[in-house]
Amino acid sequence: MRRDPPDVRELVGEEGSPQELDRLRRVHDLLVAAGPPPRLSPALVRPPRVGRLALLARPRRRSLAALALAAALAAGAFAVGYAVAPRGGFRAAWVVPMHGLGRHAQAHAVLKIGRADAHGNIPIEMEVQGLPPLPASAYYELYLAKKGKPSASCGTFRTGPGTTLVRLSIAYQLQPWGRRWDGWIVTVNRPGRPPAFELVVLTT
Repeated sequence: MRRDPPDVRELVGEEGSPQELDRLRRVHDLLVAAGPPPRLSPALVRPPRVGRLALLARPRRRSLAALALAAALAAGAFAVGYAVAPRGGFRAAWVVPMHGLGRHAQAHAVLKIGRADAHGNIPIEMEVQGLPPLPASAYYELYLAKKGKPSASCGTFRTGPGTTLVRLSIAYQLQPWGRRWDGWIVTVNRPGRPPAFELVVLTT
């Protein structure tokens, strides 16, 4: 007589929160709907000898439930990652947050550093919030820094209301990190003053 597939509670018991059990039930229903796997090929019925194998203890029911839940959560994590970095979008190899200083303490930024291209150019995408617009003759400048001091310019930019998206490119060798540089800073540069000695408004 054909037996109906077991309910998920028969497999994992009553342990876990209602949310966990609901998630496991959805995964279980998908597996049942997929049906049994195809019949094993006759060539694989007797597997080749590969030497001594270590026998694993049979996991408890709670472990099986945890594995199933982890698989479901992992699938969700991949979906989130795809939404953050869609096909054809900016691919960040390194994400660095920055925070404001002094009277710009409410400002913040996120640096997204990409991978170097075939010529050694490294793209940077920067999202800035809270830095006020400057007069026409002034500008902000992103620097690689050592011990909080500007060392190598990564480009200049201006801001507007809301979030400003800035795209820059550098050709410096960033690795090994910490030898030549150990952080990033943003300065505000005004005419008549040396750029490297201007006020630091953002730092890592």
